[in-house]
Amino acid sequence: MRALQLHLLSEGSLIADYAARMGEAMSRRRAETEVRAARMEADLSIKARSEFLANMNHELRTPLNAIIGFATMLRDGADYELSEEQKRSYSEYILQSADLLLGHINTLLEVAALESGGIELKDGVVDLGAVLAGAVDGVRIRADAAGVTVERRDRCEDAFVWGDEDRLRQALDHLLQIAVKSCEKGGKALVRLRIGDDGWGEIAIRDNGAGFKPADVKEALEAFSQPDRGLNRSFSGPGVGYAVAKTFVEMQGGRFVLKSREGEGTLAVISMPPPESGASKRPDASQDPNDEASMPPALTERADDAA
Repeated sequence: MRALQLHLLSEGSLIADYAARMGEAMSRRRAETEVRAARMEADLSIKARSEFLANMNHELRTPLNAIIGFATMLRDGADYELSEEQKRSYSEYILQSADLLLGHINTLLEVAALESGGIELKDGVVDLGAVLAGAVDGVRIRADAAGVTVERRDRCEDAFVWGDEDRLRQALDHLLQIAVKSCEKGGKALVRLRIGDDGWGEIAIRDNGAGFKPADVKEALEAFSQPDRGLNRSFSGPGVGYAVAKTFVEMQGGRFVLKSREGEGTLAVISMPPPESGASKRPDASQDPNDEASMPPALTERADDAA
């Protein structure tokens, strides 16, 4: 009996030792997998940032070169024998290039502030219609230069929401600029203001540009990414506009939806809570607002897209 007990104890010890070794091996394997995944994620992030910086090099130099070139011609107008019409045109080019350059610099500063956590919100009651009107007026110079029409198709006169007016305007500026840049000459960007069935104020911005594949929507909402990086890109820009706009909206407790169809354009929708909700009403973080199942019914049908 004693020999049997010793054998059982010895066998139990072996099993425990084997289980401990297996547990250690599995922990090491799990740690190695996590390290590899983190390294891959870091490599992808570095690659995306490198592409972003390379793109920004072009985006900053192009308007700056235009400003320098046309300003030089205006300064030396007598040598070039410029007419008054030419001087006015060159002045317009300088203003447009300066506006574009300022937009890119503001985007860089916004991204830096978001990454450092330096964004502060000043919540309050916001006149969504007035903010939209200001944003539309601000993009008209660029739209006129590109030969793109920005058309309002509002379904209400007043829409008051709870949020931060400055951050809302920044989000709208990004979306309107993207919509204009996405359109070909003669294209149209449609803008709609309305009150949703749930009482939330809603702005929809739709362009009739090239659009992109639905599978690329997630990438479009990531900072430093652009679904189309090829030579046939139909618009320029730093590639962070959608991501910045989405971040600003969701920081305020709003909802952001992006839909696109290749060859048919893109629809971006901002929804903000009503004033009475204050800052307490937040979207469900477990729900993807761009999932068809979680979209408000009014947004799932093409007939209701801001067209």
